[in-house]
Amino acid sequence: MSARLKPAAAAAAPLAASGAFALLLTAVGSAGVASLLYEVIWVRQLALSLGSTAIAGATMLSAFLAGLAFGSWLAARRVDAQGTPLRSLAMLEVGAAVVGALSVPMLEYAGRAYVLTASALGAGPDLSLVLRAVFSLIVMLLPATLFGVAFPLASSAAARIAGPERAASGISAVSSFGSAIGAALGGLLLEPLFGITGAAIVAVGFNLLAATAAWMAASRAR
Repeated sequence: MSARLKPAAAAAAPLAASGAFALLLTAVGSAGVASLLYEVIWVRQLALSLGSTAIAGATMLSAFLAGLAFGSWLAARRVDAQGTPLRSLAMLEVGAAVVGALSVPMLEYAGRAYVLTASALGAGPDLSLVLRAVFSLIVMLLPATLFGVAFPLASSAAARIAGPERAASGISAVSSFGSAIGAALGGLLLEPLFGITGAAIVAVGFNLLAATAAWMAASRAR
């Protein structure tokens, strides 16, 4: 009896790995959509606060890229020691959903904090602009750092499931595709139709979808 079960188990293993990899790609794509939705939201908010789309874009990109770099650096130091990177990725995406949602009202509070600080310092126009940008950058840095941690975790999990070569191409392609969808969806549809709050709710939904897919992938990859 056990001899008959061994071929069946051997045949089921590749199917489980394939399912886990597909779920992981779903998680990565959903996280990519969410991250670019947040970018669109932040630029819209900053443009209102800073009074210039160019300065808003520069501030957002500075925070986003710095967060991605810092998050990747943090993850690279610990990713190989992660026993269950898929579960870690799932929990990370839940955290990203919470922090991302909070970033919207926090950017408003950052604007108020800037007013108080600028008034206390007697800041002129140039210093006032710098203060507004710095306060906003601090708010965006934490969620951007979580986004940066997610990619190395997903790459590590994919390499264990599907091998390094397939993992590298699959994760990179799906992440880029998800980001493109997020940028188009946020800028052309969600924010114009539903405003900043509505777009943020959808971004949180994609974070939670990524968390669910990563958790399911972890169950299949056992």
